[in-house]
Amino acid sequence: MSLDPAVEAALDSGQIKRLDLIRFDLPGKSVGYHRGGRPYTYNGLVYHPNRWLQTGGMNSALGVAVTTRTIVFSNVPTANPDDAIATLESYAYQNAPVIIAHLAGDPVTDEVLGILASSIYEIDQVSYQKGAAGENGERTLTISIDLQPPGRSARGATLVKRSPAEQNFDNSATDTSLEYVAVNAQWPLEWGQRQG
Repeated sequence: MSLDPAVEAALDSGQIKRLDLIRFDLPGKSVGYHRGGRPYTYNGLVYHPNRWLQTGGMNSALGVAVTTRTIVFSNVPTANPDDAIATLESYAYQNAPVIIAHLAGDPVTDEVLGILASSIYEIDQVSYQKGAAGENGERTLTISIDLQPPGRSARGATLVKRSPAEQNFDNSATDTSLEYVAVNAQWPLEWGQRQG
């Protein structure tokens, strides 16, 4: 993969501005967020400001453990009907695609020059933490969303039959290894003595 020549030139000059975007493709709704102060439109999607607190670090372990990235959003709930994060539980969000992109821009004109990096994930799980009580006694929540790489093979053994489409996505578009597979094999283990 190579960078756009305009991005390479900006990197070489040392004059660059980075804009972090995150896009959720939930069933029936796409919503985006960025860390700026006003709504921002990119590729036809309006990215909402000021809610995305942390881009999240990557956590992994040895063996078949999956790399997980946790992102954090503030101010849940909110009155904005277009804010899907505030009502995330109303969507079938499990395994919904999430794209985190880092755009390169001109610091003088704010013109987007191209994409520095882009990563795709799927939502694994969400959790909520209570915030401090305000003057009126109401609390807001902070939502943490755990993301994992797409595809069942990235998650290791799930004991669920993979589809040929997943196999092709993770391996090769021409992979036919699951063409004649019907069930997962199970091997029972017996402990102790058998009564006869």
